[in-house]
Amino acid sequence: MKAKIITDSYDLLLGFRLGGIDGKFIDDNEDLSKVFKEFTSEDDVAIIIFSKSCFEKIEDEVEYFRKKNSIPLMVVID
Repeated sequence: MKAKIITDSYDLLLGFRLGGIDGKFIDDNEDLSKVFKEFTSEDDVAIIIFSKSCFEKIEDEVEYFRKKNSIPLMVVID
């Protein structure tokens, strides 16, 4: 199982990549929703990590998904 990160910070993305966690840099809200759907459709993703600013942009979509599914685990970091 894998973990993935969705962030709008290059520094945060680089730090997680150095730790072996792949992810996407987001600079557009449309891309954010698209990447979230892409990550949740992958069978081998166990954890999706969000930066706080990215989570706040699609919080309703994430919460709706969390109510229906227990995997992957959603984590928000400051």
